Amino acid sequence: MAISDGKRLAESMPTLPGVYRFQGKEEQVLYVGKAKNLRKRVSSYFHSKKQSPRIALMLQAAETIDTIVTASEAEALLLENNLIKSLKPKYNILFRDDKSYPYLRLSKHPYPRLMFYRGKVEKDADYFGPFPDSHAVRETIDILQRVFRLRNCTDSVLATRTRPCLLHSIGRCSAPCTNAVTLENYTADAAQARNFLQGGAFAAESEMQLRMQKAAEAQQFEEAAVLRDRLRALAVVRSRHFADNNDSGDVADADYIGIHHNGSAACVNIIMVRGGRRVGEKRLFPDNANNCEEEQIVEALLTQHYRGKPPPLQIFIRNLPPDWQEIAPHLLTHIVEKPRVQDVQRMQMATDNARMALVNRGNQRANRQQHLVLLAQRLQLEKPPLRMECFDISHSMGEETVAARVVFKEGIAEKRAYRLFRIKSKTQGDDYAAIREAVGRCYRAAVADTSLLPDVLFIDGGVGQVSAALAAFEQLALTPPPLFGIAKGAARKPGEETLISAEGEALMLPATDSALHLIQAIRDEAHRFAITAHRRRRDKKRSTSSALEGIEGVGREKQRVLMTYFGGLSALRAASMSDLNKVSGIGRELAQRIYRALH
Repeated sequence: MAISDGKRLAESMPTLPGVYRFQGKEEQVLYVGKAKNLRKRVSSYFHSKKQSPRIALMLQAAETIDTIVTASEAEALLLENNLIKSLKPKYNILFRDDKSYPYLRLSKHPYPRLMFYRGKVEKDADYFGPFPDSHAVRETIDILQRVFRLRNCTDSVLATRTRPCLLHSIGRCSAPCTNAVTLENYTADAAQARNFLQGGAFAAESEMQLRMQKAAEAQQFEEAAVLRDRLRALAVVRSRHFADNNDSGDVADADYIGIHHNGSAACVNIIMVRGGRRVGEKRLFPDNANNCEEEQIVEALLTQHYRGKPPPLQIFIRNLPPDWQEIAPHLLTHIVEKPRVQDVQRMQMATDNARMALVNRGNQRANRQQHLVLLAQRLQLEKPPLRMECFDISHSMGEETVAARVVFKEGIAEKRAYRLFRIKSKTQGDDYAAIREAVGRCYRAAVADTSLLPDVLFIDGGVGQVSAALAAFEQLALTPPPLFGIAKGAARKPGEETLISAEGEALMLPATDSALHLIQAIRDEAHRFAITAHRRRRDKKRSTSSALEGIEGVGREKQRVLMTYFGGLSALRAASMSDLNKVSGIGRELAQRIYRALH
């Protein structure tokens, strides 16, 4: 539908829930929104006398409106979120879909398993989080193991283990694998841990005291002593980790959100409280946040950040849109509209932290821009390199050779763009052949789209590596981007590097030069990424071969088949003889030999 007469166009729309898309030239999607009533919502864009600068610009660029009717408002909300993620419209405020948020997972087995978790949230367990980082989750797991002694081993290990593990010996697990704890007591421990994670630290302590008294009255003194020691551990945990709570521990699971917007950028700072204790902060810098109002940032945050993941029990946030209950129906029971004094103080703290983070980010960006300008001058580039890439090769005497490519965008590591290449060249230890293969495979797609090439390309190495990279571009019939090798000095000390250009010219920068520091940073990151990947592959291969070597009838091919079937050595060790017998080519006698060798 053309937008030339927007008011008449809106009046022709149905009064049903759905999603609308403002589109510009060549049907480029500019903005995606959802509505409970499409006619009423779209009409508001043309009847309202005051629009935010961002929406006003969008309306000027829009040429058509596309609508999709949905069965319900909830379906429209989900569709809107999916379209924003996939299309990334220019005028929508965008929060990156951070699927890497870590959670604490407590399974619903008879003997629940406590574990660190990343990924899609399913219904087969209780999930607590999200946490700001992996350290916060692992610290919480450590606390729970010391106090409640829940298992973290896999179900296969639980089913096959014949004696307690080291965690039981140090008092971190009650060893349900060997029936060292009754199902009733383990269930009670799991329930208390769940209560603890929901903020009931005091309730968990009271219940544990009651269990201790009952055990003592029943003259079960060993169990009472164990509960006494766990109560002491819980008291220590509370004194160390709950000192910042100025309430009675009833705010168990909450996000305190502060937003600061300076007109050109915004920062959302989230103070996370999990299980009654402050576990850290998360800072988000949404895209397309210029020329917008705080209410619009709040709307984007509620519909994108908290979609598809379990929200905390309570969310404290200011400047809610008037229609927030329609915008975020999935958060109706989570958003607190009337916070207490201490909650307001924490929201203000989050806002102050957001303001400081935005100032620091602006300063850092200005410094990086200066470094990129200086780098362009040193390397005689036409413009500051916004996208830089670097290759490095890692192997051990030609074994498990890998090539790594890292990407820096505006001076910052863009880890999502990193790539690893398992080198297929049969010439072991030939770094030149490895560089030629990796560069050729990496930039094959650039033959059709040269925009995929970086502004500058670095190779960790000297003249030989540079020549190999150039040969790869020549084979692809591609004009290479500005290309430089980073050759270490004779003493291999930082600051003594020599840059080798594609023309073979050598350039040395002063050891204190910030442009050299930027080059060193991307080179070191490529080296770290490559050597980490190589060691992981090498150690996996060696651990597998060492465990299976010497078993009669198990050669390299059967080793490969076994590892492919079970997915790893730990799962292979946990497999029963009947499981081994199910593998193609593994008979009953061979399965018995493998099982005996691994146990």
